[in-house]
Amino acid sequence: MSDANVFKEKDAQLKSFEYTANADLQQNQTELAYRDLNSSFFNLDKEQHKNKELDDWKRAHKEKKTAIERAWHQNAETQYKELTKGATGNKKSRTYYRNYSLKELEIFIKQSDRGGNSDEYNNVATNLELYNRIMEKGNPLEGFGILLRLKENADIYVGSRNSPSSTKGKIRKAIISVIAEKTAKLVEEQRNEYKTKADTLFAEIQDSDVTDEKVNEAFKAHYNLMYQVLNGNIELSPEELAKLDTNTETVLKKVMEQKVDESQGNNMSTKFFNSLGWSSNDARLVKEGDLEENGKEYRKSPLKKKMYHSINPFGENKDAVDAGKQLAGVKKKDNRLFFGLGRFGKGIYTSARNDDPEATDLKAENNSWGYGDQIGAVQAVMMINEHARMINYTDFMKKQEKVFDKKFKKVSKLLQQEQSSKSGYRDFLTMKAAFFGYNTLKDPGCGIAGVDYYVTTDRKALSIINELRVRKKENDTSFDEVGYVNLEKEA
Repeated sequence: MSDANVFKEKDAQLKSFEYTANADLQQNQTELAYRDLNSSFFNLDKEQHKNKELDDWKRAHKEKKTAIERAWHQNAETQYKELTKGATGNKKSRTYYRNYSLKELEIFIKQSDRGGNSDEYNNVATNLELYNRIMEKGNPLEGFGILLRLKENADIYVGSRNSPSSTKGKIRKAIISVIAEKTAKLVEEQRNEYKTKADTLFAEIQDSDVTDEKVNEAFKAHYNLMYQVLNGNIELSPEELAKLDTNTETVLKKVMEQKVDESQGNNMSTKFFNSLGWSSNDARLVKEGDLEENGKEYRKSPLKKKMYHSINPFGENKDAVDAGKQLAGVKKKDNRLFFGLGRFGKGIYTSARNDDPEATDLKAENNSWGYGDQIGAVQAVMMINEHARMINYTDFMKKQEKVFDKKFKKVSKLLQQEQSSKSGYRDFLTMKAAFFGYNTLKDPGCGIAGVDYYVTTDRKALSIINELRVRKKENDTSFDEVGYVNLEKEA
């Protein structure tokens, strides 16, 4: 990918982290500072600015850096005094800090004031802050990659400060040396756990009477290890890669033997996401105003565009209200997600305005109604939220060909046996994307003026307005005559 595309993808991921980490700030916590103080990000950001704009960017960055560091010192002071109350020992020694957790060491890092921090110091501080926030939200999969960067940054800082002369310099080196020790231990433990858990559970599912629950547990363990390998966080030898490829293929074949709900499609993608657990996740039901500009969901969305999904009645059903409730995840039973058909993978397909100046929400809305053109069709209005992990279709195609298909040939071949819903459609792509952690693919080349298509495989990534629109009139191009059904959780 070009530098611009690399920045765009990292910016989207960081926005998701920011919305998650800043959602429930505790007392004495500042907003996530990674964007402004981590050199790996702001160096990418700097490349997007030219000439006078670059000078303005540098000036704004310097001011932001000073303000954030000042806030760190002020906010951490009270916590620092509590942590060190009654503590004994030499603060210039590593021994002094070894009994403190990484969360507590973040306070030491932020409280230290030398009149301005180096890039190396702030790289440690921001990765430590990000790691602690992400782990607080219970996301160890993404947390492991951040932990690796934290370890690397701590090692770089310690290695570049051979003999600090000042007391504060010695204290800082002692703190970060302990961070380096703790992260090295955690990385080794977690790396081994990812490997051993997959091997242990693979051995446990070889019995012919193995339960679906045990198979799903084994699949998740193999998925977790593949996720870390595909994202460059764990390196395996050629022999280990081949073993993981073969074993994951075997586990997936057992997953494909499982039954689906009566209200789901009987296909590989449905079984895949059922086993992974994504099809059981809940969407977030919100009010219409929450998706308007500056509404609470709008502020948290990395896309900030309304998305529309329409469903026609099928079978003997007079309307598609029941299917709309299943989409939103409010049914009492048979509530797991129905994975719709589409040309770049199965999932929830939505229309949204693109970035053209003439594009409008109305155009996207009308485009969506084209897939719900019968009386009784329903339309759900939504927006992706902070749990979305999104990538462009074209960027993902390059990534899956260069990384997935080379490392995991057997798994790739198995997934590509997913039955195509139409000639030329790649129904398997959302499964491949999930192994990288992506739950949303964007297709800007759908061929509809003013409209982009998205496909999402995890309801957790969606904030859905709590009222379904119901079509009352056939061939109504204005869509003025619609009814509404409240999406309440069935008792």
